[in-house]
Amino acid sequence: MDLLQLTLRQGSVYYMQDRRLTSAEPHFFIVVNRLPLRDRVVLLAVSTSQVENLKRMRRSTPPECVVELAPADYPEFTTPSAVDCNFLFEMTLAELRERQMTKQARGLRDLPKPALQALIRGVLASPLVKQAHKDLVLVRR
Repeated sequence: MDLLQLTLRQGSVYYMQDRRLTSAEPHFFIVVNRLPLRDRVVLLAVSTSQVENLKRMRRSTPPECVVELAPADYPEFTTPSAVDCNFLFEMTLAELRERQMTKQARGLRDLPKPALQALIRGVLASPLVKQAHKDLVLVRR
C-alpha cells in the first residue's frame, strides 16, 4: 500500500505547481470529491491569494462559490486566500502519485471540516461545475 492510498481523501491538501495555472508559483490544491480512490480521478479546487481579483472575476456567480479562508481557518495559509469553487482541476491517481513520489507535490494537513463544507457548498452551488463532478463531491456510498 502506498502513501497516496493511506492519505488521499476529501479535504486532503497538496502544495504544488500546475502548468494549467497562469502563475508558475505553487498553489494549495484541495481534494473535493468524496471518494477519490474509488473514483480513480481526483477533483481539486485551487486557492489563490488574489482574493479581490477572484471575487471580481466571479461576480456573476453565486457568492458562496468563492470561499474566503484566512490563516486562522487553515494554518498552512500565510495570507488571506480564496478558493474558486467554479473550476475544478482533474488529475489521475497515477499523476498525483507520480508528483508525490518525485517531490513535485507535498501533502499537507487536511482542510478543517468547516472550511471543507464551505467548499462543498460552493461547488454544489456553482453553475459552471459539471453535474458529473457535483455527483462525485456528494456521493455517500
